[in-house]
Amino acid sequence: MTDLAARDGRRLDEEWTEVVLLGNSHGQDMVNDPYNGDPDQERQWLATYLYHRFFRLPDGVKLTLLKGTNTLDGNRQFEPIPARLRYFQKCETVEAQDGIRIHFLYDPPYSKESGSGHNQSKKGAIASAVSTAAVIYKDEMYDLQKGRQWTFEAPTFGIPFGAKHISVHIELPADYPVMPEAYRRDLQYLAGEQPQVEASDFADIVREHRPQWLIEVIRSFAPQSSSDDEIRDELQKLLNEQRVRRSSPKVSPEGQSPVATGNGPASDVGRSHTASGGNGEGVRHKPTDLAILPTGAKRADLCKNMDRAPEIMRLREEAEIEEKQLKGRAARYYLDSNFLFVNMRYPAIAEMAVQLEAEYASASDPELMRSRALEIAEAAIIRRVGRTVVFALAKQLNKEWTHKVETASSPESLSMGADDFTYAMPNARRAMGKTFPAKRNTEIPSSMSVLEGA
Repeated sequence: MTDLAARDGRRLDEEWTEVVLLGNSHGQDMVNDPYNGDPDQERQWLATYLYHRFFRLPDGVKLTLLKGTNTLDGNRQFEPIPARLRYFQKCETVEAQDGIRIHFLYDPPYSKESGSGHNQSKKGAIASAVSTAAVIYKDEMYDLQKGRQWTFEAPTFGIPFGAKHISVHIELPADYPVMPEAYRRDLQYLAGEQPQVEASDFADIVREHRPQWLIEVIRSFAPQSSSDDEIRDELQKLLNEQRVRRSSPKVSPEGQSPVATGNGPASDVGRSHTASGGNGEGVRHKPTDLAILPTGAKRADLCKNMDRAPEIMRLREEAEIEEKQLKGRAARYYLDSNFLFVNMRYPAIAEMAVQLEAEYASASDPELMRSRALEIAEAAIIRRVGRTVVFALAKQLNKEWTHKVETASSPESLSMGADDFTYAMPNARRAMGKTFPAKRNTEIPSSMSVLEGA
């Protein structure tokens, strides 16, 4: 190789490697089209691959992408994500248990006026600037998720909205019990059958360590909707009646899981007279329910505690519905994060509202009547979907139930629960009657006849 390099007139005073890309035809451009159109690749595929593969470069290493291999003109120096933090609006690294570090990045829309859909870090980028989630081990990225895959999985990590602009990178310490497989494409656990390491394995840790500013960012992207506290209270009561429980920590000196020592959702903090020698400044914790937060360094054993009603998220925009893959489906439930996304454009809602409108067509204020009918129909379908989730969770208590909870609470199951809204009509009529006490039209027996009449 040295002789060939000298013959080509190349310098011999430093080491280098030459790679030749062999195409499928003489005319194929391997730099811009490595797979000969199957599949098509973006122009900056090489830069994007490097950007999504190496979280950091070794000290003293400088990588230059020549003209034609990046989105900009001319030769450009490659910068990994930590070297480009100046282009992000907000970044924070949080120390978690077992030496794990979580990097949170907020990359707001590039420009509201441009309508391009790009993130702010697109400025000066030579590679893709989409938000990502990944596991980092020894400065390399594994199980990288981006685009629709990331926005779909993000609720599991406690990011129900705004994932298009939020990145989460879970960095494992060098002594973590994992190792790359032979080709370093995947990361594997050392124990047992050495399963593949996935970012979702650390979703609980990510949810627990979200900074407050990130929570505010997520809320800013959430759609405006009416409060569902009343529905959640009803679902919580039903959960308690069904004795639905979920694994959560119970403090024990020999426990295997770390938990926090301060307040949690299971504690009411009050003043104790005896704890501080009579000065009233001591703090006592009074348990109010069976749920506590698994964060911190105190030891605990996992036990079955009362589950909580799902947090309801109403989706109205087509983009939001498409992002959660709910087109043609009523709802999607994320078991780990306890989020319930409801498609407010699902046909059953409109069908129920149309039937109520027909029955109360004689109301003195038709516009108010139609608004109230839609409001009641939406609440009724959310209840139907929510109750289906509760009964799916309750199947965990039945040893003869062979299906997984994820199957029982799948979007398809929730959609069938929403479609059968006939049993919700009596309560809906009573709710309408409180606002419009006039006699309703009883000649329309079902939603089918309403639609046919329309």
